[in-house]
Amino acid sequence: MSGPFEFRDAGSAFGQQQRIASNGQFARVQRAYRAYIDHGSACAVCEVDSGQCVTAEALWEAYRAANSS
Repeated sequence: MSGPFEFRDAGSAFGQQQRIASNGQFARVQRAYRAYIDHGSACAVCEVDSGQCVTAEALWEAYRAANSS
């Protein structure tokens, strides 16, 4: 794989470009999202308004960073 996109043959006349994540990248994204979800289910501030929770905001940004690489 040469980059984040790879040609995939869909079985029809035309193939398509798909974004492909390596196993390591996929695991990082899943861990970051799980940390965000776990925090939200146990946090008293997030229960009321997750937009006010500094920790939730930091975890969400970590997830977005992991997902964009």
